[in-house]
Amino acid sequence: MKGYEYFIIIIGIVVVVSVINLIRNISIKKAPDVIQNIKEIEKFFKEIEVAKEDYFTYIIRDKLLKGYKTIFEFFTKKPYCNIKNSKVLEFKRIYCNFDHFIKQWNEEYVTNELERNIDLFDNLDGKSLDGQQRRAVVVDEMNNLVLAGAGSGKTLTISAKVKYLIDRKNVLSDEILLISFTRKAAEEMYQRISQKLGIEVEAKTFHKLGLDIITKQRKNRPDISEELNSIVESYFKDSIYNDKDQIKSLIIFFSYYLNIPNDFQKFDNLGECYDYYRNVDFETLKGKVDMNRDIQEKLDELKSNKHTLQGETVKSLEELMIANYLFLNGIKYTYERKYPYESDDKYRKHYRPDFYLNDYDIYLEHFGITKDNKVPWLSKIEEQKYLDGINWKRETHRKNRTILLETYSYYNNEGILLSKLEEVLKQNKVEFKQPDLQEIYVKVFNDFDDKYFREFKKLIATFIALFKSNGYSLESFTELQKSSDKIDNIFLRNRSCRFLDIVKPIYVKYQEYLDENGLIDFNDMINEATNIVKENKQEFKYKYIIIDEYQDISMSRFNLIKEIRNKTNAKIMCVGDDWQSIYRFAGSDIDLFTNFKTYLGNYELLKIENTYRNSQELVNIAGNFIMKNPKQLKKDLKSNKHHSNPIRMINYENDIYPAFRKVIDEIVNNFGEDAQITILGRNNFDIDVIEMDKGELGKEFKLNKSNGQVLVKCKQYPKLKMNFLTMHRSKGLEADNVIIINLMNKLTGLPNKIADDPVLSLVLTDLDRFDFAEERRLFYVALTRTKNSTYLLVPINRQSTFTEELAKKFDVQYEHSTHVEVVEKAPNCPRCQKGFLIIRENSKDNSRFLGCSNYPFCDLSSKHVEILDNHIKCSVCGGYMVKRPGRYGEFYGCTNYPYCNHTLKIDKTNGVKKQKT
Repeated sequence: MKGYEYFIIIIGIVVVVSVINLIRNISIKKAPDVIQNIKEIEKFFKEIEVAKEDYFTYIIRDKLLKGYKTIFEFFTKKPYCNIKNSKVLEFKRIYCNFDHFIKQWNEEYVTNELERNIDLFDNLDGKSLDGQQRRAVVVDEMNNLVLAGAGSGKTLTISAKVKYLIDRKNVLSDEILLISFTRKAAEEMYQRISQKLGIEVEAKTFHKLGLDIITKQRKNRPDISEELNSIVESYFKDSIYNDKDQIKSLIIFFSYYLNIPNDFQKFDNLGECYDYYRNVDFETLKGKVDMNRDIQEKLDELKSNKHTLQGETVKSLEELMIANYLFLNGIKYTYERKYPYESDDKYRKHYRPDFYLNDYDIYLEHFGITKDNKVPWLSKIEEQKYLDGINWKRETHRKNRTILLETYSYYNNEGILLSKLEEVLKQNKVEFKQPDLQEIYVKVFNDFDDKYFREFKKLIATFIALFKSNGYSLESFTELQKSSDKIDNIFLRNRSCRFLDIVKPIYVKYQEYLDENGLIDFNDMINEATNIVKENKQEFKYKYIIIDEYQDISMSRFNLIKEIRNKTNAKIMCVGDDWQSIYRFAGSDIDLFTNFKTYLGNYELLKIENTYRNSQELVNIAGNFIMKNPKQLKKDLKSNKHHSNPIRMINYENDIYPAFRKVIDEIVNNFGEDAQITILGRNNFDIDVIEMDKGELGKEFKLNKSNGQVLVKCKQYPKLKMNFLTMHRSKGLEADNVIIINLMNKLTGLPNKIADDPVLSLVLTDLDRFDFAEERRLFYVALTRTKNSTYLLVPINRQSTFTEELAKKFDVQYEHSTHVEVVEKAPNCPRCQKGFLIIRENSKDNSRFLGCSNYPFCDLSSKHVEILDNHIKCSVCGGYMVKRPGRYGEFYGCTNYPYCNHTLKIDKTNGVKKQKT
């Protein structure tokens, strides 16, 4: 066959196949199911057009994706995947990229809404909304989280949302549920919306919302108790005496578990360790029981000098645990009793072992070493000195045939210090006796208003509030105990179990009080209201739920809102600032904010970041400070205000008066004698330092406490408007000038170590593991209350870790009140590396010597007071070079001699020259 004949045959086959395909395609296009599905596609386009008239929500998206899934699959499988119908092609294009198109359509909707409502947004009660506020108003997803910075105008934004919904979207006022957390905030919201905007929308508190639901259902109004704190208080004053086991649990908790030890190996130097443990009350139980507590003035004086009336303030947390263990087991001891044998080593002080067991002639030393016999938190030379000291002590006891028992820091890191102590004591025939625990309780806790115990009672109330907020009951304690048993660290496991043992009977007592008096508390009320809604016993017609201060939401409140939303399909707008979540003690759970999607599903995150209160410079420092915690949501706050020095840190040594007075004088000089000043503290009792009767301070400032307010009067400037608030109460307020006090590193300072206790992880959805996360947010709140400057009064000793961070990480400079500058220029302590050397006097002969500012924790001392005037660092070991007499005249030798033999030659013409060691 010829070539052209092949060609004709091939052409014929192609024609026949094409005809067949054409006929087939025509038949496919005309197939009934194809025609029907194309009609469905037309419905799809119509539904989209309707949805685009408003904000395209994720619920509509999910409904369309699910509803037209079979249509999409029909046109993506053979033989229908090749249909070229324009509607089918457009359908597949949109369906495959639905999220992209929805985002585009929503942007078009928002742009149009902003343009259509420009008159509303330009003048809302005489104010013009900024771009972010306007967007927060018109974006209308099912779930909306508005992240609002401090002073960014969130109340204005909420008011605009309400007016926009009613005036422009035809939503009725009773179709909006507007909620705030406090009665005051709700009243302010109502005043702004009803009186200034002329819109009648009720702003409810969660308290009123829950109460209204229950009252409607019960046909009577329940009595709500707010007596949790007083019940906890009365339990420890009265009920606890009927339960010896409970008294024992409490004393044991305070003796061993109140403070959480840290691994010494995590510290870079001994000074960091001292800073970490500054919050600890190192007074032993023995000292607390023996002291005369009626002499309050003398007690305050002694405590300020870190001594008890018995002189029994120990130097470390581990020594405190050992002392309390000995006391609680009836083992008589003397702390740092002078060793009866003299030493022939002229370089050592007189030996004072940690503990002497009086009835057994036994000495007990606690050595701060790791399991591999190292002291990594000390410098090399200090480590060697410490280890040599251990060997010297062992040899001293061997030589003098005295009994030495030993415990070690690594025992505590492993959580076995007390069990090892018990083991070694019993091996040496030491008898255990239990003292009268009721007597100890009366003397230590009930007869004395101990501030640590006061904070502990607040912690218990916080735990119970969170416990009930989660809907837990008495049976839940068993589950929490099982959870505690799974904790790896023995110390933390025992600590959690002990705490639960203490809380459980208090919870029972509290519930009995409620039942006997026919009362319910706030969490009971919210939980009951939630169940009423859940069981469809009431109807609601809400189309919108707007929640102010959402960062304060608790699990019980959240569940109520969730159930109302499930019944109404209302859209939710939550406005708040996770950086200002500070009410965990009232049940708030920040995880409900920072993990918003987990609890409510898909949402729009909106931000209003223009602050109208603080300067940009303060915003930068405070914002970077809070964002050290990676769990906080990121905001980029902006301000048109500027201030070159918005955060001022004023140092003082022992007396706060010079620093306080310096700030008052400066504010008066800048703003006049009638200036407004707000003083902020961590606790209610912080302000009492202003009126303490010591020196000028007591004469100059007086407190007037009435009706829940604390006013401060200044004798020199009587027109000054000064008031005191706790940091918690300052939330939501602003002041012209702010002074923050109690910036101390102690248990009840800032951060408050008890309030941020990890036992709360048992009743929180997801505990923020960042150290002192809530206290960090509280400090942020305090920093951002000012319109002008925030003054921080900082003790040069025991200062807050937060102020140290401001100085080191954010370059906020210290300023000095009077002589503090001289103290700060003193040489650093070569042992702990964070203290500094200052002049001290020997009480016996009035001779002067240098001691560390971290005393009594760091007991380094030196007779070479000349170091203050001429501190030359030893380049070999980090000690100090001091003048010594020699065969050829004076030279500089190291204070660490004989461990360091480094010397420097004194050249009278050229100064100091290096000399070979």
